[in-house]
Parts: sequence; structure tokens; C-alpha cells
Amino acid sequence: MKALSNMDRIQINSEVMMLLLSLYESKGKSFYYDDLFNRDLHAFEKKTMSHNLIAIAHYLSLDMTDARIRLFAKKSMSPRTKDEHTLLNIKLALNQLHKRPEDFELLVNEVGNLIKMISKNRDTITFNTYEHQEEGVLKLKKVSKKDDLEKLMTLFEKNLKSEQYELTQLIANFYIDFLNMHILSRDEELIGMLLLYALLSKYFSVFKYVSFFKYFLKSKEAWKSGIVTANYYWSSGFAQTDMIFRILLNIMIESYQEVDRMAHEYVFERELNKSNNIENSILKLDEIFSKEDLRKRHPNVSDATIDRTLKRLKDENKIRPLGKGRSSKWQRIVSGHKKFGMEQLSLFGD
Repeated sequence: MKALSNMDRIQINSEVMMLLLSLYESKGKSFYYDDLFNRDLHAFEKKTMSHNLIAIAHYLSLDMTDARIRLFAKKSMSPRTKDEHTLLNIKLALNQLHKRPEDFELLVNEVGNLIKMISKNRDTITFNTYEHQEEGVLKLKKVSKKDDLEKLMTLFEKNLKSEQYELTQLIANFYIDFLNMHILSRDEELIGMLLLYALLSKYFSVFKYVSFFKYFLKSKEAWKSGIVTANYYWSSGFAQTDMIFRILLNIMIESYQEVDRMAHEYVFERELNKSNNIENSILKLDEIFSKEDLRKRHPNVSDATIDRTLKRLKDENKIRPLGKGRSSKWQRIVSGHKKFGMEQLSLFGD
């Protein structure tokens, strides 16, 4: 608990402060993204899950071909090797987490359940033990590091509730403590990575739409260097977690930038589809029609979208206005559909 116990020594410089401002400005759009993507949430989550599993398999250097990894990421597959069992177990764990990430609780029982899930059909993962001499007692007593994990989690929650420390910095320091305390008999890196992701997903909903591990994989070499740097002075209480913290911030900012681009494209495609639907309605209306006729057919479409569509069709010489003002009418000067779109009538054609 050397890193979490010494959070007071950490100073945030102006560069990091700007990164944090950018991160929390983006986080403030979470309600907008949730509302925008709600209809297609399942599709986004399915895509994110697939990208996460592929990235994790490559990060852990699992002995599987790319084709096999992609099959496991997209379909229900029967594992044949230990590494395939590992990827399947990770998939099950992520599926559980993705159902309600906001409900994840940093509890020893939760970690115990995660360990059981990850070690299924593989070698068992256990909590390490060590000998401890209590004050006034000569005999050494064996103590489980499960107790140390509980103390670490209690300290994290205490620091979180104090609101004295920035959330992502707390998560980074918790992660470094977990790795250095050697709590588990094996797979500490994997379990630590999944706990890191669970905490981030709990507080930052962007990872419903964007793969965290896709960016994590890109930062693999820098991340491992950051761990080495943080570990160097960990035992003395001066763990240098700044590098890990900055990488984490950059991953999250890039993730929000990606979801922002997705939102722009999503809105554009949605508006384009609405515009096409309005155009199809115009073909089915009487030759002379009004804006009110379109409103009745498309009650959920904004006036701005209807106006943009009318302007586009006018510019394409497919309709023309009859009069001005609110009561103005429009005349269709095209007829029907051809195989590849609409055909303009010619006054002097055959």
C-alpha cells in the first residue's frame, strides 16, 4: 500500500492539469452519448467486446493464430488449449462486467470470484501467504495476503471518499500497489489489468463504445516501462507513478476523441437517413404538397431537417416552391424511381 499511502507527496503540474481538464470536459458529455447511442447500444457493446478480446490476446501474447483469436472474439467457441481457455475465461469475465459496469464494487469477494472465473479449467490461482509475528507473541503466524488486499481496497475507498485526490490518479496508484504486493500465486498482471479496467469502466462510460484495450495494447511498451519506473522506489514509499498516470490519461482522452468522432458520424448518417425518408415521401405525395404534409408523415423529424431536405431537392431541380411564407406549397417536378434513383421530367422529351 506504499503508493496509495503516500498520495500527498504527488504534485500535479500545469501540463497534467490541462490533460485532466480535457478528460473531465469530455466526461461531461456522457449523458449525451448515452442518449445518442441508446438505440444501437448492443451493437456498440458487441463491437467493443470483440476489439477488447483481440487486443488482450495480443497483449498477453497468447499462443493462438489471429484467425482463431477473432473467432473467439466473435463467436462461441470450444477451447482446445490452456491459452484458449484463458481467452474464453476473460471473455466471460468481461461479459459479466459489461452488463452493469457501474455496479462493480472493489471487494475481496469480487476479486475472489474474478480469480475463480479466470482460472477455470486452468491451474488454480491462490492468495499467497507469509509469516507474521504479532507483538508480544513469539510464535510466527501464517497470514494470507487476502487480508492485505482487503486493507488496500479499504484504503482506496477511504481516499476516494475524502475527495482529496483525483480519481484516475487513485486508480493508477491502486494498480501499482496491487502489482507490488504480490498477492496472488500467479496471473497478477492479468488480474490487475482487469481490475484496472473494471474501475475505469465503473466511472467512465466511454468504454461502452470504445475499446480500452485497443489503446492499452498500443501503449504496451511505454506501460511496461512505466511499471518498472513505479516499482523502483515503491518499497520506500516514493513510487514514481507519474508515467503510468499520464499514459492512462492519454488513453482515456484518445478514447473520448474517438467516441466524439463516432457521434458526429452517427448524427450525420441519422440525418442523412431522415432526409432520404423525406425524399421518398415526396415521391408518394400529390404533385403539389406542403411542408405540413411532410410534418404529418414524419412527426419525429425536426423542421431544420425538413428545410434542409427541401433546399437540397430544390437545388437538384427535383422540386420548386410555389409562393412564399408558411402557407407556401411545393411542386414535384420529378416522377417515380428508376433503378438508380429519380428521373427528372423533360418538357421537350419523347
